[in-house]
Amino acid sequence: MIRVMFCGGTLPPFFEAPAEERKQVFEMCKQVFGGWKERYGIEVLATLDDDQIQIGPTTGHPWTFYIICDVPDYETVPKVVDQLRHGDPPLFKYIKLEARMGRPLEVIGLAI
Repeated sequence: MIRVMFCGGTLPPFFEAPAEERKQVFEMCKQVFGGWKERYGIEVLATLDDDQIQIGPTTGHPWTFYIICDVPDYETVPKVVDQLRHGDPPLFKYIKLEARMGRPLEVIGLAI
């Protein structure tokens, strides 16, 4: 099991898009970011969304949203990221997604 933090940022084309297109992007996001347990065996541990305290494009830190989870193996992480490459238009036009991988601190004796 690998501890992963997916970091997502909303890109300029999302804010430049008409309301109907933004709604379509939101629906696509629900499909991409939903059902990870069933599809990939991912256990989502925590989420954080900064949308109430920041607005506008996010191309790096601080990110718009974070998803912290336990992922079965390394090969699963690219599969999750790859989801943004599909669709019409592809979701990566609107959302940037990066992954940080490591291990829980408990593994090295630092229980928090």
